[in-house]
Amino acid sequence: MKELLEKPDLKRAKEALEEYLIRDVTVQVNGLCSVNYKGRASSKLDRGERLVIKKQDSALLVHGPENYQPKNWQPEVDSYSVEVDEENEELLLEARRKNPDELVEIRFEEIETVIVTQLVDKSDLKIRGHEVDIHESIEEEPGIVEEGLKVVEREKESPAGFIDVFARDKDENYTVIEVKRNPDYNTVLQLQRYVEEIEEEFSGEIRGILVAPKMTEKILDYLEERGLEFVEVDMEDVIASYEGVDNSQRGLSDFGAQYSED
Repeated sequence: MKELLEKPDLKRAKEALEEYLIRDVTVQVNGLCSVNYKGRASSKLDRGERLVIKKQDSALLVHGPENYQPKNWQPEVDSYSVEVDEENEELLLEARRKNPDELVEIRFEEIETVIVTQLVDKSDLKIRGHEVDIHESIEEEPGIVEEGLKVVEREKESPAGFIDVFARDKDENYTVIEVKRNPDYNTVLQLQRYVEEIEEEFSGEIRGILVAPKMTEKILDYLEERGLEFVEVDMEDVIASYEGVDNSQRGLSDFGAQYSED
């Protein structure tokens, strides 16, 4: 399903919005408008060119020409009403939410386009690059820290807390590894406590390594003062590859029966 209206008059735009705002489709309206909000607070947007989007779950967003954040929005809309104000030559779109009681009122002076589409997206967003991903990457490939490293245990419990990665280096020295995306002074102190706990439990040289994608000079000096080490990891080395994902072109039949071209 797809419909495109270019520079429709207010009456034609009203007919289209009345038909599609209540349906399970995405509606985009591009035009010159002002926006008022009434509810738990109140706000007013003076006239400007904006993109209004009604999503298929009824969410409403009002975007300006800049910034990724909407200027106004409703996470859920219970009812829409559309009227033409003949006296002021405006199209009035009202989106109401019952609980809590909120109203977004959009007054279009001019409408450039009305676009109606039915989108299909069954994929979940997969986010990689958290600290746990670095833990897993070290376990799978200890060489990203240093050659000859062997992982003994992940999340090793100690009186000071859980050690991210407990390992032995190529010389069989026990090695405590703390992983942090954005290390600070507390990170260094925590690593030092872990090393001290392991020194009490095991004999021999105990190394402490802070693994992070970035490091400030001050934190690095703080580490070196305590005999601790730093290893920088490139996040591209720990983000899983998506080469195995099948991105081949698919036909409409692959999206299921709910999609149609009418």
